[in-house]
Amino acid sequence: MSDAGVTGTNYYLKFGATTLSTNYRSASISDNMGLVDQSAGSDTGTTYLTTLRDGSMSATIKHKAGDTAVWAALAPGTSGTLEWGEEGTASGKPKHTVLALVQSRQQSATYNDLVVVDLTFQFNSATGVADGTY
Repeated sequence: MSDAGVTGTNYYLKFGATTLSTNYRSASISDNMGLVDQSAGSDTGTTYLTTLRDGSMSATIKHKAGDTAVWAALAPGTSGTLEWGEEGTASGKPKHTVLALVQSRQQSATYNDLVVVDLTFQFNSATGVADGTY
């Protein structure tokens, strides 16, 4: 039995009404849980309680010439639904959604190379990422 991998060519990424997957170069998701140290004086090891769920996504997209709509849609503080699917949007493939805010955007350019935009989305949902299928 082979362990088939997934390539990034089918990756789907959308924020609000703006599809980013046609321009994306990379994406990285962090989904985590806050912890509180509940250790006491006679404990010999540290123990924790879970607190609040949190997460973020960073992504790099290429900037298309003359495309000011995408830049405007990704202004810091903009809120929307962040959706991604690592295997594309075919029926039955994994789908992930979460309410998020654009925390930051940075545009960089180098001589004779692509202009790229680095984005950071902060998850903004009490329930965290909703996992489902298309």
